[in-house]
Amino acid sequence: MGKRLIDAGRRVLQFETYLQLTGNREIYLENCRRILEYNDIRIVVQTAELVLEIWGSDLQADSRSPESLVIHGQIQSITLTPKGVRHGTASAE
Repeated sequence: MGKRLIDAGRRVLQFETYLQLTGNREIYLENCRRILEYNDIRIVVQTAELVLEIWGSDLQADSRSPESLVIHGQIQSITLTPKGVRHGTASAE
């Protein structure tokens, strides 16, 4: 029960990233902090915990509210990276 309460609190306080994918044409994203990069083939978005890298073609982003974003286009790949880890690099341990 404690974990469910913590998870619910994280969603309410907008720490939890919510991502909904509709086919390969649309992504709905809640609790995003800011767009780090935006062009028609790549969009990089920062959330509280993750950095999302979306690759595709004819990509466009529309804001539904200050914390939500809808990305349209031909989506080819989505990469989720924990915040603080550099994109495109693997950590050697």
